[in-house]
Amino acid sequence: MSPSGRDVRDANRRVFESKDFDEYAANPSIFEASRQAEIEAILAGREGRGRLLDVGCGTGNVLRLARGHFGRVVGVDLSGRLLRELRRREGHPLAASEALFLPFRESSFDLVSMYALVHHLLDPEPAFREAWRVLRPDGALYLDHDPNWYFGRFHHLYYRVRYASRPGFGSWDAEMSEWHHTRTGGLHPERIREALERSGFRDIRVRYRITTNPALPAAFRAVRAVLRALSRIHPFKSLHTHFWVLARK
Repeated sequence: MSPSGRDVRDANRRVFESKDFDEYAANPSIFEASRQAEIEAILAGREGRGRLLDVGCGTGNVLRLARGHFGRVVGVDLSGRLLRELRRREGHPLAASEALFLPFRESSFDLVSMYALVHHLLDPEPAFREAWRVLRPDGALYLDHDPNWYFGRFHHLYYRVRYASRPGFGSWDAEMSEWHHTRTGGLHPERIREALERSGFRDIRVRYRITTNPALPAAFRAVRAVLRALSRIHPFKSLHTHFWVLARK
């Protein structure tokens, strides 16, 4: 039987409730310096816009990067454990919530960010509609750190063979939590664009990138070097491991 959105959500809750805050906050694929600078530059491009909501805020990375560019930053997450520790350490306004039911009035925010979130949702379109609801007119939705299907369709073949009988992410809950990493080969950027358009968004910009993760095994670092070299010759979508999106209400 295929899992439901609720099954995937519950797996996410169990996985992130079990996370150690400091270990999660040191994720090398996110906290590498050039990646941090790129995220902040994207956020800074929307500065002066007032209020930011980070959906799936985790350990507060986007909130910290956005704090100097927005008058108010607010975070929501499924994990009460992460939220309690983040509140204790940094005092951001926070709420326990899932992406499909945000506890805010319509037109409350100028930017909604979903960093490393969308691939955890079986069907992200309801979350896009909810983001559209809480955004003010001309506000924007920022998606990032999601696996690119154009690249992942090839890597996925390797993954499914290597982890045919055991969970590649450490547990079967994590396998379900990382749904579009482990079961679909990544998010299809054009399907994401279509879902955003159906949700009411316009001026949708999709940008591709190659992971900067310094903790990759040597073989994968070699593959990354080849991808970078080839992408300088021609920026084929299949040469990029991830993508990010900005869409306007």
